[in-house]
This record gives sequence, structure tokens and C-alpha cells, in this order.
Amino acid sequence: MKIKIAILVVLVYLATLIIKLPAALVVGWIPLNGLKIKNVSGTIWQGQAQEVEVNRKLSFDNVKWNVSVMDLLTLNLAGDVSFYNGPDAMSGKGFVSYGLSGTKASNVILDLTAKELLTLLPMRLPVKLEGNLSAVIKEVVQGQPYCQQLQGNVLWQNAVVNSQLGRVNLDSPTVELGCDDGDITAFVNQQSDELTTALDITLSEAGVYKLNGEIQGTDKLAPSVAKSLNWIGPKNASGATTVTFSGQL
Repeated sequence: MKIKIAILVVLVYLATLIIKLPAALVVGWIPLNGLKIKNVSGTIWQGQAQEVEVNRKLSFDNVKWNVSVMDLLTLNLAGDVSFYNGPDAMSGKGFVSYGLSGTKASNVILDLTAKELLTLLPMRLPVKLEGNLSAVIKEVVQGQPYCQQLQGNVLWQNAVVNSQLGRVNLDSPTVELGCDDGDITAFVNQQSDELTTALDITLSEAGVYKLNGEIQGTDKLAPSVAKSLNWIGPKNASGATTVTFSGQL
């Protein structure tokens, strides 16, 4: 009987140590592969980091997490994660799960300005963007090559593109995200008093992409921009410019 009690006490003690294990201590143990995590506080179950730097361009501030202990019983590491980079910068939150079957996420909300998005792109574009983007991912499940499941949408409010050719008001374009046999799909729908756009985009293995659709300008579109549509592709019977591109990222 005494042995059973002693074992129980030891197990409770070990469980207490694990529950209260400082997150800063664990961060020092794991390989970060270039990831920089600064000023960590709290426990591995509920804590925060002042900054998580992914690379020179991308970092997340005020990162907080709350791990679900019950999910550990199914061999999944899961919990609520959020970050806040400031009042005029990127912020986001969602439920993330990692297990033997891969990574999943649900109820993800990401907000950022179009100007900030431009700085995160791998290539420099000769344009200036205005407006705010909000992405809502209802569910995403990792698969091959990219996804097993993806359901979400992106809204670009008060969208404006400024370039050497002129200023284009896009109003509030939307992007519907999906998954087709492991490929990421996106349907872009945009309509303003200057321009109407409908595009189907597919991202396949090794970064191969295909883009098909049409763009149609109105008489309110800047003449220089309207003329540039002729460079993109031929016009169809309705007068819209046919868009067909493919390549590799």
C-alpha cells in the first residue's frame, strides 16, 4: 500500500513539474532552425513571447498560446495561438494542431494592410497598394503537395493600386480559397466602377501555377491602364481581356 502511495505521489509531483515547466526553458532545448524567439514567459501550456522572428521580413509580436491538455491524449499538440504586431500592423489568431497526421488549423483570422503585404512578397513589385486585407480560414489540413482540405476567403477592403500607369480603384475584391487533389485553388472576384475581374488560380507541386480568367475595364478606367490591358491578352466577344498565365514560383 505504501509503495502505491509513493508511486502516486511521485506521479503527481512529475505532473506538476510538467504543467509548470517554464516555456523559456523548453525553447532553449528545441532546435529552432533559424527561428528567433525572444522574451518568453509563462509555461509551455500557457505563455507568451514578445517576438517570434521567422526571417528578416517576417516577425510576429506579442505571441500568446494556450495548449489543450486533453488533445495530448490523442497524441496531438493543439491550442489557441494569437499575435498582435500593433494597431496598424498585422495581427492574427486561430486554433492550430500538430500530430502524427500532420498540421491542421481552424478558425484562423489574419488582418494586415495591403502596404504591409507588399513588403512580405518575395519579389518587388513597381506598385503601391492601399486598403486592408482580412483572411478567414475556416479549416486547413496539411496534405501533399500542399493541402488535404482548405476552406477560406480573403477580403481586400478599399483596394487601390497605384503604378506608373495610373491609379485603379478595385473596391473590395474577394478571394475564395480551396483545395483540389492537394493543389491550392483560388477564385478572385473583383468589381468596381473602373474594372471587373474574374480569375481562377491553381498552385500545384513545386510551385507551378496556372492563372485563367478575364479582366474588363470601363470608360472610367485611366486610359493608360486600359491600354495596358492589351498587353495581357486578346479580347473575347464581350470585350473583356482574356488572361492566361502559367509558370513557377
